[in-house]
Formats: sequence, C-alpha cells, structure tokens
Amino acid sequence: MAVIALVIAFALEQFRPLPARSALNAFVEALAAGAERRLNAGQPRHGRLAWWLLVGAAALATFAIHEVLLLGLGWWAALPFSVLVLYLSAGFRKFSHPYKEIQLAVERGDVDGARRALTAWKRAEQPEYDGTALADDELIRQTLAHGLLQTQRHVFGVLFWYALLAWAVGPAGAVVYGLAMALAWYWNRPTADTAGLPPDRFGEYAATAAAWIDFIPARLAALGFAIVGDFEGAAYCWRRAAALATPVAGRPALDAPTLLLAAASGALGTRVVDAQQASRFFAEPGNEGAGLTDPAPRTLAAGAAMMWRAVVLWLGLLALLTAVAWAP
Repeated sequence: MAVIALVIAFALEQFRPLPARSALNAFVEALAAGAERRLNAGQPRHGRLAWWLLVGAAALATFAIHEVLLLGLGWWAALPFSVLVLYLSAGFRKFSHPYKEIQLAVERGDVDGARRALTAWKRAEQPEYDGTALADDELIRQTLAHGLLQTQRHVFGVLFWYALLAWAVGPAGAVVYGLAMALAWYWNRPTADTAGLPPDRFGEYAATAAAWIDFIPARLAALGFAIVGDFEGAAYCWRRAAALATPVAGRPALDAPTLLLAAASGALGTRVVDAQQASRFFAEPGNEGAGLTDPAPRTLAAGAAMMWRAVVLWLGLLALLTAVAWAP
C-alpha cells in the first residue's frame, strides 16, 4: 500500500500542486511560534522539550488516525489518509515551478527577470535575501543549489522516512520528517529582532535532530545523483567534502546541504557549491578545481534532468522491493 499511496500522491501533486506558502505552512509556523513564545528561555533543554511535544504529538496523532481508527476499517479507508499526508508533506512541483520559471527566463535572455524570480523564491525561507545583483553564473549556481536542497526537503527525505516506517506506523514517518525540518528552520531563522544578538540556543536541539534525521536520506540522495550522473566525479567530490568538512559538536561531520551540493557538483561536472567551499574542498595539488566547470545556462536543464532521474530511480527501487516482498 505504501507504493500505491506514493504514486497517487505524486500524480495528484502533478495536476494540482500546493502553493509554496499554503495554509499548512501557516499552521505549522503558528504552532512553532506558539511553542517558542511559551517555552523559550534561551536554553537547549527548553527547545528539546518543545521539539518532543510538537513532533511527538504529531506522530502520535497520525499513528492513531491511520493505525487505530482507519486501518481497523480496512486498507481502503487508510489509503486516502496516507495519500493526503504525502500530498501535504511531499511534492516535486512545490519547487520545480519556480525553478522552471528561472530556467526559462535565463534561456530567453531575461536575466533580470530570473534574478527577481530567484529572489522571490528564496525569500520564502530567507526574508532578507536579495539576488537582484547576482552575476550570471552565481544566479545559475544558486538556482540549482536551492532546487537540489528543496528536492531533498520535499522528495527524498519524505520518501525515505515514509517508506521505511509505513509498515509499522503508517505515514507518521513523513510527518516527523517534515515537521522536524520545519522546526529546525523556524527556530533558527534570523529575524530583525535578533540581528546583532548572540545566537538563541532554543533551536539548537531542533537543528541537531534535523541533521541526524536527514543523515541517511541525504546520503541516499547523493548516491542517486552519482548513479544517474558522473559516478566517479560525484564520489571524488563527496570524499573531498567529507575529509575537509568543519564538524559541529553533536552533529554529523558532513552536513546534508554540503554533501548534496558537493555530490551534485561531481555528478554534473559543474560547480554547485559556492566559490569559498570550492576553493577549500577542491584544491588538491594536481587536481585543482576537481575538473568542474563554472555554471552556465545549460546547467539548469542538466540539473533538472538529474533530479528527475534520481527521483525515478528511488521510486523504481522501492516498487521493485515491494514487488519482491509481495511475491509468493
């Protein structure tokens, strides 16, 4: 039933995608803001309590509705609920539309329009972001990088945790992943009120939890990029980034965004990490730059194709594993 729910949810999302800022986003942010307002005393333990209250309550509610209320009636009653949860949690079109808009603007020579579109897209998560003065290659690089990270957030991560736990807890895994990523962002976002102040430690636990929850999905996504792209290039860039990453206490040594962008750089043969990271990771004597070219307009089409191929790869593998499990 897990594969059926995924296929229906992704098909539904192709015909009627949710907007980037939906009522669900507003509801989750209201919950996060309320918990922060009531429990934030600036210490990690308060953030830990708030995280478990919100994530635990959401997981338990999803489990109870699916496993106790609906599955007891039959799979036909539980399936629509799983589809609804996946439709709200995942989706390629949530970010592919702005990506495509920028790609088309670049292809027709409307670079200023592409800069405005990228600014509007990234301001959903970074309200102070302004890309109107970006150089052409940096515009393309940032568009591709943001698209790759959104693919991880809305497709690979949700797909992994749903598929892994669907047999035991229904769609609760997808809910936990989506809410964990949202809380890590919301409780650690810069705001006008915190500008110039020491970092608030309330969001530390959410950031650490999100890093570990994303640990395996990010590596599977990076492996997918390697398989559908230049495997040797992706493996080399992955190794270099892992060897030179700056670890944060309590978190994986190589964070998911750096891993994904490094692997994608090698898979595409184009620099997707920023210039500072590239000069640090890919400065090995005799192989400076790792053979990566600078971002060019054609890179956007190549990146979109790579993301689609990786999604199809993992959906196909999941379907194959399901068929084997059902085989007599």
